[in-house]
Amino acid sequence: MNKNLSAITLAASLASSASAGLVNGGFESFPVWGYDFYNGTIPEDGWATTAPDNLIEVWGNGFLGVPAYEGNTFAELNANYASTLYQHVSNVPANGSVNWHFAHRGRDGVDTMNLTITDLGADQSWGGGDDTVLFTQNFSAGNTDWVFNFGSVTTLGNTTRFAFEAVNAVGGNTQGNLIDFCDFDINAVPAPGAIALVGLAVFFMSRRRL
Repeated sequence: MNKNLSAITLAASLASSASAGLVNGGFESFPVWGYDFYNGTIPEDGWATTAPDNLIEVWGNGFLGVPAYEGNTFAELNANYASTLYQHVSNVPANGSVNWHFAHRGRDGVDTMNLTITDLGADQSWGGGDDTVLFTQNFSAGNTDWVFNFGSVTTLGNTTRFAFEAVNAVGGNTQGNLIDFCDFDINAVPAPGAIALVGLAVFFMSRRRL
């Protein structure tokens, strides 16, 4: 598919928004020089982790020669363990078209991660028995460039889990799968300002960060 056409389609979707989205999707609330580890339970930082040590690894722009895809920081899914970074979002309406996106890059070669979006059911609880997987897919990326991924799902109206899981990394369980610019938006009717967002999306889709 033509990159610019894809970007315009994405921009039109993102132009209409509800009060929803991931918190700190670009990891910008984690200020770092080089890299650092952060606790995964601070609400204002948005992200939680399945790592046994509860640590999230965040890199600063240019660390080990890797630029951020967007902003000044990004995360490595494999911190001290291969794990999952996730958020539970409660303000997602039923029958909404959720347009998700994220950037992915390998560290030492081609790394693979998974995005799973799950409706948590009437009990609003992960693993409660009434969860419905709305989307799940593996994504792979090499270590020479960021890969921008996007798509959409229809929501059911319950708390929704957005989970980014490390699947495989060339460097092993303690390194690999860099992610940035993670977010979603709910599409209803295109809002004013859509034209400006077309230009923004074309910029993100067409640039290559080396």
